[in-house]
Amino acid sequence: MDRFQQLVFSFYRENQAIEEELEPLRYCRMTRSWGAIRVECLDGEHLEVVTSLLDYLRPPLAALGLGRNIVFRAPGSLQRSYPINVPFHSDLVS
Repeated sequence: MDRFQQLVFSFYRENQAIEEELEPLRYCRMTRSWGAIRVECLDGEHLEVVTSLLDYLRPPLAALGLGRNIVFRAPGSLQRSYPINVPFHSDLVS
């Protein structure tokens, strides 16, 4: 398990249900480059499953300010990018 996976699992260590949901993340490789956290998935199907965990990945990564985006990648050219900090509606007004 790499350090980013350890960060996410440690963040939810007291919630067994969330840890079980995060299990597909154990098969990914997570790295950081150019302000993005890259999540390397096994294939397209695995990418879909891991992408559904986005709401669990954002809080620990945002809390430490580790990047601006989370990029999910699968072999081939399949890639999806999501912001880590999602602005609240009130932030958009100011």
